[in-house]
Amino acid sequence: MSAQAIITINDGATTPVAHNFDPKGTMVGSDRKAVALWRDQSAASAVGYVTLNEHHTPVNGNGMEKFRYVIDVPTLESASSGGSFVPPPTRAYGTIAVVEVWAHERASDQELKNIVAYVKNFTNHAYFSNAIIKREAAW
Repeated sequence: MSAQAIITINDGATTPVAHNFDPKGTMVGSDRKAVALWRDQSAASAVGYVTLNEHHTPVNGNGMEKFRYVIDVPTLESASSGGSFVPPPTRAYGTIAVVEVWAHERASDQELKNIVAYVKNFTNHAYFSNAIIKREAAW
């Protein structure tokens, strides 16, 4: 495992803004599964922090190792009391992305580089963007 460090990721704004995801710790369970958490704490309230989680499952009996990444971008809702009291914002919903990679213990470095490149290049492909942003999935 590598040490947890700040991860900087640009958003999708017309002029992209770099967001720092600060490391918030790791935990390893008795089943040897590891979870690491990062947060972009630029929102005014903790309920609005964008989170990045890494779930790592070591090699199992089938020789497979799993890496799972979850990015959760909350959308907040502000309520109004009609008076001078302003209640704190609450989470209305989240937009969530999950990337899972299953790597066999016998996979070569080149095979692992290839799967990383396929994932990266697919998410940069126009089809992927249109499917999500324009809600135009294949039929």
